[in-house]
Amino acid sequence: MFTEYFKKEVYSKDSEIWRYMNFSKFVDLLDSSCLFFPRLAKLQELDPYEGSIGPFFLQGKPSESLKSSLKESDDTIRDDTFVSCWYLSDIESAALWRLFPKSDEGIAIKSTVGKLVQSAKHDGYTIYTGSVTYGHEKVIARKTKKPRSFTDLDVVFTKRPCFEHEKELRLAIFIRDIQGPVPLNGAGLKMGVYLESLISEIIISPNAPHWMKDLVERITRKYDLSFEIKQSTLNQLPY
Repeated sequence: MFTEYFKKEVYSKDSEIWRYMNFSKFVDLLDSSCLFFPRLAKLQELDPYEGSIGPFFLQGKPSESLKSSLKESDDTIRDDTFVSCWYLSDIESAALWRLFPKSDEGIAIKSTVGKLVQSAKHDGYTIYTGSVTYGHEKVIARKTKKPRSFTDLDVVFTKRPCFEHEKELRLAIFIRDIQGPVPLNGAGLKMGVYLESLISEIIISPNAPHWMKDLVERITRKYDLSFEIKQSTLNQLPY
């Protein structure tokens, strides 16, 4: 079951989203019909602040006891949270083609917020869906009660402004909300999805060789799937 954590001033269920991936992850998606949710701790490789509650509290020089307490909270949140990250935009991103597929044979699957939510097969746990806020001070300003209280949702859905180019829509699953068996390992968990409901289009990297489109078409047919498949024209000159 999904719990909608929408910020409707930012997007709607019809807003377009993108998931950039390398070719092997694309094949795994088709083969497993599952979205992979890495453990939040894994994302620290890209951002050491990921999953940290410290930026909401640390003003001036913190005591050693406070630092120890915050670190313990960080470790718990990072180990007990699983996320799926999407690019929220109606246009593709040249930056994300370079950052995430990390090869000329990258793939982007295109969907909408509503399609993503409706494609899930599992109803044994809650999935929180929302856009990331860039800037901890924005969240702090929304908290009017004193002393202010911050939740794990605030932590998971907030990043520093230097990552604003990601325009991220995030899905989050917390261990506390999981009921029944879920495919879980040290790296993360998988959530079953109906691919026909999820995928609107498949976009191939603008720098991919021309034979790549034919390969992707053949692979999707092997899984009895049919999608609109095209190569990005992002780098094509108009003349």
